[in-house]
Amino acid sequence: MSRTLLLTLIISIFVHIAAAIYHGQQEVEQTKVAQGSIRAPISMTFSSVQQAAHQPEPEPFRDTPKPVEKKPKPIKKPEPKKNVVKIAEPEPQPEKPEVKKEPEPEKVVEKKPEPPKKEVEPQEEPPAETQVVKTATEKTEVEGLSNAPVFVSRPAIRKSVPPKYPRIAQRRNQQGVVMLEVVVDIEGHAMNIKVLESSGFKLLDQSAIAAVEDWEFEPQKRNNRLVASRVHIPVAFQLN
Repeated sequence: MSRTLLLTLIISIFVHIAAAIYHGQQEVEQTKVAQGSIRAPISMTFSSVQQAAHQPEPEPFRDTPKPVEKKPKPIKKPEPKKNVVKIAEPEPQPEKPEVKKEPEPEKVVEKKPEPPKKEVEPQEEPPAETQVVKTATEKTEVEGLSNAPVFVSRPAIRKSVPPKYPRIAQRRNQQGVVMLEVVVDIEGHAMNIKVLESSGFKLLDQSAIAAVEDWEFEPQKRNNRLVASRVHIPVAFQLN
């Protein structure tokens, strides 16, 4: 049943109930009036409420079903056949027989005949001339027997006089070392003095020579003989 039919039935039921209640109240009031004033014989009227005739329920509205359209089935296209290329397996080839290499014959190198050697006639050697070769050692004379002064690396000094520092050199801030070569006689006195390395200043060189002239050295002996000697003396000039 549809909702509209239910609503109409409910409304009709309420209407009938309301009408029945209303008639019942009127009858009660009429009886009260009759008893209180006239006290007339009670006449009761009954009214029956007839229910509304049952109406046939309308059939629910049914939607007419629409015809279902059948979708056409998709036609499957035949898939193209793939060309399968079969790779032919290589046929097994017969193994080639191993060819044994024959050993190569050794090459014979022919030796060229050597030319005949010329016989060398022995030559007569000239008579050997006596040659006197004097070496450096033979040329050097025995030490102590010559007049050359003997070099002494560490001379023994008996007396030394300090050199004078020139005032002019001090004012000019001149400093340096003078290397002197001194030839000492057999008595130990300075016989000859020369400058090997200069200090760079003439005043300092002259002052060094003047000081060493008064020095005395130990005489040198060779083969129990007094000989002249040669020594190197450094003289330093330095400002404090």
